[in-house]
Amino acid sequence: MSGLFDWMATLMLVAVIPVKELSRGKARLAPWLSADERYLLCETMFEDVLTVVAAFPLFDRVLVITSDTEAAASARRYGVEVIREAQQVGHSRSVGAAASVCREVGAEAMLTVPLDVPRITADDLSRIVEQGPVPRGIVLTPSHDALGTNALLARPPEAILFRFGYDSYRAHRSEAEAKGLQCVVCELPNLGLDIDEIDDLRCFLAQPGRTRTDALLHRLGIGGRVGVGTGA
Repeated sequence: MSGLFDWMATLMLVAVIPVKELSRGKARLAPWLSADERYLLCETMFEDVLTVVAAFPLFDRVLVITSDTEAAASARRYGVEVIREAQQVGHSRSVGAAASVCREVGAEAMLTVPLDVPRITADDLSRIVEQGPVPRGIVLTPSHDALGTNALLARPPEAILFRFGYDSYRAHRSEAEAKGLQCVVCELPNLGLDIDEIDDLRCFLAQPGRTRTDALLHRLGIGGRVGVGTGA
């Protein structure tokens, strides 16, 4: 990581994790998981992501933007700053609001990740950050199906209009191209494994892992419920 410290020495980099209300998360999994189970899943994935991001040494600041009281409390327990939203309108809006805060505090780059990539590692973060020395541009990490964006580094923080949601990977690339910005793609298997749809959950369960989320899914017996072993 020493090479990263060389170019990061004079660059202020902020990490952002947007969190919607935990009780409303993962509604697409409702046919297979109860409301309480979906809440536990969101809470546990968030803790997995928060643990890694909060401890990463190259972030000058880590921000969680949320309207959820429990998520805000969890963030503060990890020493993470919280931007309180009155209401979460959408992922893109939240990231855009956080990017404005980053600009106001003097950040030159921002890396945002969602809460549903529980197998994220410090090495994944290093791989993304080491792609970011370009003066202006973005670094994208796609989801395993190449439709979603599971990490986005923007330099400067408001370099592009954020377009999270279905097919956001292509939309973000097109946005960068339209603005004449460099776009670097950084494919990372751990970060590719988000959990949103049932196929995502099956893909996640089919690959062994040692996160809190893996343990939770094993304890709840979710693998057997959706026809996949938990790999535990």
